[in-house]
Amino acid sequence: MKASATVKTIELGEYRINYASEGSGPTMILLHGSDKREDWKVWEPLMELSKDFSLVIPDLVGFGRSTIPVETPDYKVQARVLHEMMERLGVQKAILVGTSWGGQVALEVAINWPQTVDSLVLISSTYDKPQLLRLKTMKRPTLIIWAEDNLVAQLKAGYLLRDSIRTARIEVLGAVAKNPNYDFTIAHKLERYKKDVIISLIRDFLSSPSEKIAEPPELEPELKGLAMKEQKEEES
Repeated sequence: MKASATVKTIELGEYRINYASEGSGPTMILLHGSDKREDWKVWEPLMELSKDFSLVIPDLVGFGRSTIPVETPDYKVQARVLHEMMERLGVQKAILVGTSWGGQVALEVAINWPQTVDSLVLISSTYDKPQLLRLKTMKRPTLIIWAEDNLVAQLKAGYLLRDSIRTARIEVLGAVAKNPNYDFTIAHKLERYKKDVIISLIRDFLSSPSEKIAEPPELEPELKGLAMKEQKEEES
């Protein structure tokens, strides 16, 4: 499966994007994290999904064999470039799967171009507070996957993300960082170290996304505070 992926490049304005593709079916775009060593190959453990989906896996700008500018563009620029890439490839709607910072890029695409996103899968996703306040308008079925012992992005962040999206469910894995051969960060890299569980969760969720999401939960206290602050600013 690894060897059969087709690797191509596409020119998008000032950036050249390297990407791998494999499979057939609904389009699924997988986005890696912000570690400078990462590229599309971090998703090789999940290439089995190509049996059910048409996978498109880019090296984000500043990573792998894509253009490496002096400064790596932020998640907002990455989202814009990804949207342009989808247009150029003729992808009208896709499932976005992001791990860590890749999840933040996926969220930004869904916020700004919700009509292009069918559903999302966020694995140990990062985000910022301005995004949380904008997610209530996204209304896309979302699966959030977290490890209970993730010390890079603690579990509370996963619940806060669920509460802000309002059309999401969260799946919490038991302690992952037990293997003495690895450091604690493996609990943040579930796509590599818990691939069988991740594949199973993704397939189950995507079999009927709208039916899998939970009822809108009570907002976490931190999110309530953000919402109240936003409301006061609008009234003023």
